[in-house]
Amino acid sequence: MHRIDSATARQNANGKGKTGFHDNADLPNQDATYFTPEWSNALQEEVANVIEGLGLTLDKTDNGQLLKALVQQFGEKKVLEDAIKEYREDIKEAVGRIETLEERTYEDTQVGELFWTTKHFATANEVATYKGYGTWQRALQGRVAVGFSDDPEDPVDFRTHGKLYGEREHQLTIEEMPAHTHDLRVNRDDGSGKYPEDASGTEEWSTGKTESAGGSQPHNNMQPSQTLDCWERVS
Repeated sequence: MHRIDSATARQNANGKGKTGFHDNADLPNQDATYFTPEWSNALQEEVANVIEGLGLTLDKTDNGQLLKALVQQFGEKKVLEDAIKEYREDIKEAVGRIETLEERTYEDTQVGELFWTTKHFATANEVATYKGYGTWQRALQGRVAVGFSDDPEDPVDFRTHGKLYGEREHQLTIEEMPAHTHDLRVNRDDGSGKYPEDASGTEEWSTGKTESAGGSQPHNNMQPSQTLDCWERVS
């Protein structure tokens, strides 16, 4: 491509050193700028090469082919570039969310809930270090957990949330023993080997007490059990 360089081309018409077209009415005996075959062919081929180079066939009846070719090329490119940019931004955002999730500690025990484990911790700080979060305190120390009941037939202790009850050992009282009696009769022997009889000829018997038995030790109320660590999260 080149700028018009005919004999009547106007110098500096488009800026310093840039020739252009002009009617030259201000110059005596000077014709307006005229085309040259070289410049016309250069212009034609520049435009035609763009249209054909972008995949279109020249159409004499269509004066909008250059625009179509440019829109097709750069419009699609812009859409693709925008899509790629948006995709990259979405990926960056997703990666950020993943990194945040990976860095976050999953708190599987909420405040007020219990953490049961076969692993033994000597202090609450050891639990916090192991779990990676929270403040803890021992729970159910020396006690067995019983599920809350809403069955009205169950004892009231089972139907009271957080109720502490029961004994490790218990000594039965007389009131708690099954009602029972022990009969004891002793036939009196006067030393002669004969048993005295009463006036009716019936052998006489006397009553008495057996010797004391039993150690008065408390009764073991606990079922076979296993001790586990139980911790409550308090914050």
